[in-house]
Amino acid sequence: METNSAFSARLARPQLGHIPGPRTIPFIGKSIGFALDPYGTYFEQVARFGDVFRMNVFGEIWAVLAGPDALEHVYLNREQIFSAQNGLKAFAPLFSGGLLHRDDLDHRAHRRVMQAAFRAPALKNYLHLMNGEITRLLDDWPTGAKMKFAPAIKELTLRLGAKVFMGVEDPAEVTRINAAFVQEVAATSALIRKPLPFTKMGRGVAARETLSNDFRRLIAKRKATGGDDFFSQLCIAQNEDGQAWSDNDIIDHFNFLLMAAHDAVTGALTAMIWALAQDEHLQESVYAEIAQLPVGPVSYGDLDKLDLTDRVYREALRRFTPSAFTARAVMADTQWQGHHLPRGTKVVICPGPVMMTPEIFPHPDRFDPDRYTPDRAEDRVHKFAWSPFGGGAHKCIGLHFSTIQVKAFIVQFLQRYRVGMDVPDRPKWRHIPTPIPTNGLPVTLWRRQSAQQTP
Repeated sequence: METNSAFSARLARPQLGHIPGPRTIPFIGKSIGFALDPYGTYFEQVARFGDVFRMNVFGEIWAVLAGPDALEHVYLNREQIFSAQNGLKAFAPLFSGGLLHRDDLDHRAHRRVMQAAFRAPALKNYLHLMNGEITRLLDDWPTGAKMKFAPAIKELTLRLGAKVFMGVEDPAEVTRINAAFVQEVAATSALIRKPLPFTKMGRGVAARETLSNDFRRLIAKRKATGGDDFFSQLCIAQNEDGQAWSDNDIIDHFNFLLMAAHDAVTGALTAMIWALAQDEHLQESVYAEIAQLPVGPVSYGDLDKLDLTDRVYREALRRFTPSAFTARAVMADTQWQGHHLPRGTKVVICPGPVMMTPEIFPHPDRFDPDRYTPDRAEDRVHKFAWSPFGGGAHKCIGLHFSTIQVKAFIVQFLQRYRVGMDVPDRPKWRHIPTPIPTNGLPVTLWRRQSAQQTP
């Protein structure tokens, strides 16, 4: 497959002293404050320095480009000067080779091949696999006593991923894969970015190796026998010349997609249950919409009938976006809002804070699915007002898959259960590396009277 050597070039670190920013301790910079309160840090710096400022985080000096215009400029990349591969090098030990970590011709070629795994026939089959597994897993959830939803949904989606993504059913193998996956994701927020022994990054890189070995063992079997799961689709995918991917390409892509899909779905479902557990009227309105469908798992043809469910999902992604900040590297000298950005500049764009900006979404802390109704359409005041899945060439290829998975779960969950939360249990949230309630989100489930009709 074609690559663009200009985008894989080694970049020198430019001087960015001409860009305004706070005085901080070398190396540490704003790392601690950003880790504890990334949104607060963002809005504080915007108030002090404007929509372009310099910030030292996790040992790197970044030019932060704030606001929706910056999202449009960088995501659409009309001048072809912003590199995801170089901007995300801090994550290369964990996720190099994934679709987001490729640029230009190389990215387009790999994306074309991967599209086959996300076409309608494949999505319909994934939904069928999901529905059966969700039925089995949900039936084991406790009722009448508090349970921590966040770890429960994390475990459910990891097991769902093993089944639907990989076709793996052996409990011991699922447990081993899940443990490695958790360590790999945890390493994304490591302060020490070198894979040194006994560090987060060291454990994450070791976990990546474990996962790679597991994936490699599956590839030969799936190439020979095929399968309905997502991993099998990647193994048999071919480019326009009829060439299949190498084993390393399959491993790289699957490793990144497993992380991206899991984080988006787990975070969205946790936020949705957080909202529904606090608002009985909203919960019953969503249930009433679901009750209009045939009893049991949702069909592919009925997914588009879940308008309110979809708006709750969109609001969950706005309120607790899975990728609140993302990075690119500047590959040629450029200007933005009067500021010179020399080649090699690492830039950060901020879809999460944009979606929490009061001028775009009034009362942004309020969970309000009606923001997306035609008469309000707050998400359309700017092309990139609402962009939890990114944009441009690198827009998330699995966004429809994630939406299907969320709706499949919510339908069966609310057919079975009512959910409530005590006021003292309303959590604080940690926003990076992905949004998570710090107390695990204690909730109580009660069986609906109609639940006995649900398979």
